[in-house]
Amino acid sequence: MPVCVSRGRSIVLHSILLLRSSWSQPEMMLTPYIRRGSNASINKFEEKPPKQAFQNGSGPLYLKPLGPRAHAHLLKTPPKGPSRKSLFTAFNSVEKGRQKNPRSLCIQTQTAPDVLSTERTLELADYKTKCENQSGFILHLKQLLSCGNTKFEALTVVIQHLLSEREEALKQHKTLSQELVSLRGELVAASSTCEKLEKARNDLQTAYEGFVQKLNQQHQTDQTELENRLKEFYTAECEKLQSIYIEEAEKYKTQLQEQFDNLNAAHETTKLEIEASHSEKVELLKKTYETSLSEIKKSHEMEKKLLENLLNEKQESLEKQINDLKSENDALNERLKSEEQKQLSREKANSKNPQVMYLEQELESLKAVLEIKNEKLHQQDLKLMKMEKLVDNNTTLVDKLTRFQQENEELKARMDRHMAISRQLSTEQAALQESLEKESKVNKRLSMENEELLWKLHNGDLCSPKRSPTSSAIPFQSPRNSGSFSSPSISPR
Repeated sequence: MPVCVSRGRSIVLHSILLLRSSWSQPEMMLTPYIRRGSNASINKFEEKPPKQAFQNGSGPLYLKPLGPRAHAHLLKTPPKGPSRKSLFTAFNSVEKGRQKNPRSLCIQTQTAPDVLSTERTLELADYKTKCENQSGFILHLKQLLSCGNTKFEALTVVIQHLLSEREEALKQHKTLSQELVSLRGELVAASSTCEKLEKARNDLQTAYEGFVQKLNQQHQTDQTELENRLKEFYTAECEKLQSIYIEEAEKYKTQLQEQFDNLNAAHETTKLEIEASHSEKVELLKKTYETSLSEIKKSHEMEKKLLENLLNEKQESLEKQINDLKSENDALNERLKSEEQKQLSREKANSKNPQVMYLEQELESLKAVLEIKNEKLHQQDLKLMKMEKLVDNNTTLVDKLTRFQQENEELKARMDRHMAISRQLSTEQAALQESLEKESKVNKRLSMENEELLWKLHNGDLCSPKRSPTSSAIPFQSPRNSGSFSSPSISPR
């Protein structure tokens, strides 16, 4: 487009210079004819004048009138020598005089042949000079007509070239306007999609926050319900165990006396073994629980740090993009200002030549429109790339969030399991400690009762040696009967 306009501009300037030079030449050529003759103009000859014959004895002399020429009305030059009208009037007057008095002419021709011959020669010489002058004038007119035709053809070529350039410019303007309309429609569609995506993102954020709050509330409620259920379950089981324990204690009271000797020997060994195994189990469980807790905390902290780093990187990248866009906007504003200043300077310089100034203005406006369109297209491409990146990042973040939520739920389930196991172990440990204390108390009481019975037996033998066998049988049965009041043995658990 700018190459075509520059070529057209050079052609127009060249044609204007040719026209100026060509119009200056015919004026110089016409000046002698204008000075010689009076004010007369050459008009179009629509009707050919008749041929006029002059008879002067020897033969008729025919004068050919000038034929019509194309574009003769454009040139206003007086003829060289006498005008045609005066010549025609002179010839007509001579013919009329000959027709009126032919006898006088015959007499004159007979009486004075010498005079006629001299007059004819003079007239012929005059006519020859006039014909030569007219032929030269005709040649000059032909040259002027050829020059005018060439100029007119040059003007037509220039005008056709300008019209073709104007049509091309109009076509390009139409195409550019259509492209502008399509680009505007695309921009509106892109802006609407951006708004929809922003709304969807906001809706997703709000839904995610509400979902997280609901999950937290459900988790808290489930935790409280589980604690209450566990408390109720443990209380019920404790009551059941106590009732079963009492029943079994009542059952095994009769067997304790027989097993008392064996229990006293094996009790201490079993007690030490149970305490050692229980302490080892408790330590192992504590270690496993602490290691699992530390691993879970470390993984949670690492994931948290990774998410924070990702957020910081995204914020920094967005800030960099905003700064780049601001700098580009400032640079574009500076370019626009410089182009406006250049346009003002060009307008001042080309104020003398309006056609060139108009063409330059159109050129500059087209350049500015093209630059603006290119910049808009570049910005739209950048925006689309950013939106695609944001959508990909959003999907990846959503996937990571779901994965982390699942892992968090699994970890919470593990924690709940570990807590339940630790509670069960603590309850079992407490029950075992209580049973051990009760058994130790029962053993102490039984040992005291045995010692009392033995002391009574020894004292009874020393004080009353003549006791009947019935009386002596009763104290031997007393320790068995006293064993019925002792506490139960260790439960099968």
